[in-house]
Amino acid sequence: MNNIHTCSEFTLTDEENNITYLDLSIHRNNNDIHLCIYRKPTQTDTSNHPLEHKLAVYNFYINRMRKLPITEQAKQQEWNISSP
Repeated sequence: MNNIHTCSEFTLTDEENNITYLDLSIHRNNNDIHLCIYRKPTQTDTSNHPLEHKLAVYNFYINRMRKLPITEQAKQQEWNISSP
């Protein structure tokens, strides 16, 4: 994979019960898979961007929360983070 596109680097890791990939946290428990929205520990949720950009990001967060197959608890947690 790394030879196909030199701008991306893939690494092989041993499987664990908790995996983070892009903005998802994937938890595997026996045969069940649970998805949550992952935020880096360094994320501050502050920006100096124009209002239009902030509104676009806010809409993205809401749509992502609604469309991902995450638990109701994860949706509530995301709603509490995304709400102003």
